[in-house]
Amino acid sequence: MLKNHYILRKQANSGGSPLRTKPEIFLAVFLTMFASTSAYCQTMYSFDTAEDFFAPAANWPAWQDTLDRHYSEREAIHQCLSDAEACTRRLRGLRHVLLKGADLRPEQQIRLVNRYINMQRYKDDRVSSQSAAGNQWETLTEFLQRGGDCEDFAVAKYFVLREFGVDAEDMRIVIGSESQRASHHAMLAIRFDEGVWLLENDNTIHRNGNQDINRFVYAINEQGIWDHERRD
Repeated sequence: MLKNHYILRKQANSGGSPLRTKPEIFLAVFLTMFASTSAYCQTMYSFDTAEDFFAPAANWPAWQDTLDRHYSEREAIHQCLSDAEACTRRLRGLRHVLLKGADLRPEQQIRLVNRYINMQRYKDDRVSSQSAAGNQWETLTEFLQRGGDCEDFAVAKYFVLREFGVDAEDMRIVIGSESQRASHHAMLAIRFDEGVWLLENDNTIHRNGNQDINRFVYAINEQGIWDHERRD
């Protein structure tokens, strides 16, 4: 399953153009298996690894498509904020969170969003997805309507915190590897309070950026894609 990843890295190291090989191939292979983390070792996530930058977000079509769909759906979210009568059933809870959290301190907003998203329904989308990897990224509205799996929780937290004004450059959806279980896990990383906070699906927040996984594999946000294994 990891073969495409190493082929892509080999081409990049030999001077070829990795972007012409469709970086979604490199990334998609990691999206077929996600599970809860188990204790293995403490690994610290850092935003200060410029050499890990792989490509702009637009170079992964599946992810860029999710971003585009979310941008188009924001109008309905903002209409809901302005007028409760315009809210769909699923957006009413989001409206309450955004209005309630507007005057909170940033730390309280982060905790509020983590709890709110973690209340949603977990659903493994690997079987129903139409994507090549058997996995589909969801917009915030889609997630609130039908739930999602590990990476969808992280993406939803990202989108809600963007509504609170958190800068895209200070957040990433991060994928970690659990070698003992041959599985991967998604979480939201936030650069905050002179450190990194990792938001988990069980309401845990790792405030020192550490996580009980073997290694971080890659990360994404609106701006780019980071390959954290390129130096291995």
